Amino acid sequence: MQFSKEMMKGAAEMIVLQALSDEGEAYGYDLMKAIKRSSAEIFEFREGTPYPLLYRLEDRGFVTSKKKQAPSGKTRRYYHLTDKGDQYLKKRAREWKLFAEGMRTVFKHDAA
Repeated sequence: MQFSKEMMKGAAEMIVLQALSDEGEAYGYDLMKAIKRSSAEIFEFREGTPYPLLYRLEDRGFVTSKKKQAPSGKTRRYYHLTDKGDQYLKKRAREWKLFAEGMRTVFKHDAA
């Protein structure tokens, strides 16, 4: 499903950070596959979409990256969640859970 740009803007950062937390380390394409798999295919980023976000997260100190040679022989940039990123993720995850619970409560009377 395609979500609005506004809705995804707030969620994409958390989705990527959680995927890195789950995976430990990943390069862009594997990260996109992990997000799709862990969300039961609800979230699917187009190729290239997570890279600007990863660069911003790296600038903020939430992720680090390093180039490594993949088993295929290609050199890839692998991303890893930092301690600062992990703390940020935990804080924001608590906010998201409370927000989602509020939204479920608001819409519980919705028949649609």
